[in-house]
Amino acid sequence: MSILFYCNWPNADEWLTLLRQAMPEETIESWPGVTNIDAVEIALVWATPTGFLSKIPNLSLILSLGAGVDHIMADKDIPRDVPIARVVDPIMADRMAEYIAGQVLRHHLQLDRYRDQAGVKTWQRHFPRDAGKTTTTVLGLGSLGQRAAEYLSCLGFRSCGWSRNPKTIPGVDCYAGEGGLGEVLAKSQHLICLLPLTDDTFGILNKSLFDQLPEGAQIINCARGHHLQDDALFAALDSGQLSEAVLDVFVTEPLPQDHRFWTHPNIVVTPHISSLSEPTSSAQILAQQVADHRAGKIPENQISLDTGY
Repeated sequence: MSILFYCNWPNADEWLTLLRQAMPEETIESWPGVTNIDAVEIALVWATPTGFLSKIPNLSLILSLGAGVDHIMADKDIPRDVPIARVVDPIMADRMAEYIAGQVLRHHLQLDRYRDQAGVKTWQRHFPRDAGKTTTTVLGLGSLGQRAAEYLSCLGFRSCGWSRNPKTIPGVDCYAGEGGLGEVLAKSQHLICLLPLTDDTFGILNKSLFDQLPEGAQIINCARGHHLQDDALFAALDSGQLSEAVLDVFVTEPLPQDHRFWTHPNIVVTPHISSLSEPTSSAQILAQQVADHRAGKIPENQISLDTGY
């Protein structure tokens, strides 16, 4: 039995080499060079076409090459009896936390304002709110969200987090459920979205949510583009309800050249780089998931098909 590798990333060849090194006893073939689809038992994938996985007759495990699995769950034809697991890599969590902390600090310290002042040779000081009196809230407390919330707490912010189910994280005020969401939004000067994309979270960054934030709040979306309702964002920015939006994920990637996000003065665009998968470490994690599966164990970080995460 063999393993199929399906990935269209620019560094896919590097991934394939590292995966083969991590699993020398396995036969790993990259699509479309698979010699016998009937022999494929495990699929290591990112963004396969609709219906692709259902055509592998002896598939017994699907492994996402990243932390997200919405690219798999979006396929309505995925085999419902095949377990799906994702990669949880501490390096990715650190990269996400660093990105979020950097964007929060840049806004908190008004560094863009000083950059603009320097361009016109203006010497003027602006005093930020104390970090200890500033609330940052992470929506979604999975491995990435928890690390980001901990990081912000270490920087001295009032760090909060929200999740569907109650969680306890040292140094982080955790809220849960529908009632908890409204409570934490009302105090959040910085709101970070790291939610999984599900039917419940699709379009959650909308007018209703923005109106519950303090005036002038910053939002950061590092989850998925479909979490955000574009028109609601533009309206909130133009009215001053939001002071800035940092967007690292988009419905269409690369972001089209004519998209309004590029030119809005209060939107920061980055090209989906907040938590890039690290092939060196992720290959080892995937190898362990494969080994667990071969040994009849449940692979670590297997997701629920009912919740989508």
